[in-house]
Amino acid sequence: MRVIRKGTLDDADAVVALRVEAETWLHAAGIQQWVDRARGIRNIRDGLAAGNTYVVEERGAIVASLTLAGADPDFWTADDDPDTALYLYKFMIGAAHRGTGLGDQLLDWACEQARARGKRWLRLDCWRENTALQRYYLRRGFSHVRTVVVPGRGSGALFQRPAAGITVPEVVHSAVCRS
Repeated sequence: MRVIRKGTLDDADAVVALRVEAETWLHAAGIQQWVDRARGIRNIRDGLAAGNTYVVEERGAIVASLTLAGADPDFWTADDDPDTALYLYKFMIGAAHRGTGLGDQLLDWACEQARARGKRWLRLDCWRENTALQRYYLRRGFSHVRTVVVPGRGSGALFQRPAAGITVPEVVHSAVCRS
């Protein structure tokens, strides 16, 4: 059984390990995403401390993590009506669980979290040059909003998916995923 719960600072090392694993995998694939490890670790700790980061546990091990928070003002403007959305960040799944459907379950769960909070959209920004990741989100019901270039930021491909109407059959009481 997989359990989704709010992460705590006690989970920092496990979430950082997911980040390092993902970073290594991306770089091996020739994608220069997540190159500032120190900044990434600070962001992970900040998300855990703020109570915005969730972890997925399976048999006592953290196998995935995601952060749900407010809009990044570098990308989402007043014209986007940013308060109508919940924003997904730092979506990471351990290598052993990639391709198992866990990502789809977590995206559905995140949409349900947005809906439950009265939001219309689940939004995210992803790496501009990671077209495989962009195709992944498109295949999962996201629409490309636009791509923006912000100096010093590699992200900027903006996507959104409606929060309503998403079924989450694998999520029980918005807290547990059955594997």
